[in-house]
Amino acid sequence: MKTYSYLLYLFWSFLAFGQSDYDVLHYDLNIILSEDSKQIQLNEALQIRLLAPTSQLILDLMAPHQQKPGMKVSSVTAPYQNVKWQQTDEQLLIELPAQLQKGDIQLFIQMSGEPSDGLIMNNNKYGDPTFFADNWPNRAHYWYACNDHPSDKATYTFLVESPSIYQVVANGSLMSKTPKPERNAVLWHYAINEPIPTKVAVVGVADFASRRYASSADIPINGFVYPQDSILALASFEVAPSILEFYQTLVGPYPFAELNNVQSTTRYGGMENAGCIFYDENSLLADIRSAHLIAHEVAHQWFGNAVSEADWQHLWLSEGFATYLTNMYIETYEGQKAFYKQLQSDRIRVSNLYNNGFHQALVDSITPSLLDRLNANAYQKGAWVLHMLRHEMGDSLFKVGLQQFYTTYKYQNATSQDFAHLMDSLSPKDLAPFFNQWLYQVGHPQLKTRLFMKKGIWYFEVIQVQDELFTFPFQLKVSSDAAAPDLIEFQVTKRKQQFEIPREHTGHEVQITIDPHMHLLFEPVE
Repeated sequence: MKTYSYLLYLFWSFLAFGQSDYDVLHYDLNIILSEDSKQIQLNEALQIRLLAPTSQLILDLMAPHQQKPGMKVSSVTAPYQNVKWQQTDEQLLIELPAQLQKGDIQLFIQMSGEPSDGLIMNNNKYGDPTFFADNWPNRAHYWYACNDHPSDKATYTFLVESPSIYQVVANGSLMSKTPKPERNAVLWHYAINEPIPTKVAVVGVADFASRRYASSADIPINGFVYPQDSILALASFEVAPSILEFYQTLVGPYPFAELNNVQSTTRYGGMENAGCIFYDENSLLADIRSAHLIAHEVAHQWFGNAVSEADWQHLWLSEGFATYLTNMYIETYEGQKAFYKQLQSDRIRVSNLYNNGFHQALVDSITPSLLDRLNANAYQKGAWVLHMLRHEMGDSLFKVGLQQFYTTYKYQNATSQDFAHLMDSLSPKDLAPFFNQWLYQVGHPQLKTRLFMKKGIWYFEVIQVQDELFTFPFQLKVSSDAAAPDLIEFQVTKRKQQFEIPREHTGHEVQITIDPHMHLLFEPVE
């Protein structure tokens, strides 16, 4: 039996699951867009499961307030009856009659307005109008009523009436496309049957050039880009089939019906919307950087979208996983030298973040701004923890663990502790110390090292200078003109330790290489 320290986990669990007494099962969003206005009309139907007797339902929705635009509700109904409701600045409060206070219910909401965020209506870099949902982290409620938290996953239907000069993309599959000549419009119908969090549920509307990509997997892969960028941008997505095939082999079957890759005018360099990834309008240059970006966003379809973090402190289960899966893609397709170069770059970014004053654990419930958590802690440190875990478990067992984590929590939510328990259950080693220090301790080993001779024998000294004490295996490559190179692994458990170099090197000039195979997240210090 392997034991864990649960106090922090219990605290974070209450934060993650203590606030909602309902589960949205399905959103049906009927949206009418205008070519010459940022005003939208939206009719919304929700299927909701009440998890406890509930007299008042609270949905997230941003109303017009403080001179900012927003969505104004005009009616809320249930089948065959009206319900009482009240709209505040950021919530829609719905009073449920007695017959609707338990079980599964339906609600219908009519609203209109100009979203101040979340659904971005702006011109792209060529001056052409575009409409893109941009929900991360919790900005979906700026344009429709929802439970805007990653722990509540739902299926979606999108009915988007847009001017006929545009194309529409959305999560899932295109079910129908119906001309509306009387309004010079087209009604696009998309549906996604897999539950996803609000942060990755989107529509995109623009003038697109498109292309279908051949794939050995039975998954449609499409590209949608601005016509002016069609050559380079569509060429950028040629790597998508090989990326998808690599992750299917590494992790498991692709979790959605299609993979759409979309050039967009939005906030982030890439946004991993489920089966409908948005890429910044300037990022698609058919080069190595755009290939790595695509690999990162496609990896999110497994980790972030299908398996979603239960709450924001577990963000590394999304960003750290996508970062490391991208590194594994680099390892396979670009070679070990490129892989090591990427690991070294990631290690430097973690050190720089820490040295610039960010002192939070990987499981971070302290940093108040969710946007501020998009940093090297969640991305590069999260990736390095997976890399070190791969070394602890061995390559094959680590990959089995990834696959089992995916299949166990597919279309569900997971915590860091869920991942730790699953990997620990597979390993013959007790991984509790590994997870306790790398997930919940602040920082990383900062090591002052030296090679010295004493009484004719070479020694290697390691001093940990950071605040928290870490224990870890530490590799050293030793070579001299007296013997073949040795690869030595020490177990570092104290603030200051000295290790004897093999005696066949005694009396000769010795050269050492610290961590030659890039197994440890650490920072060398003088």
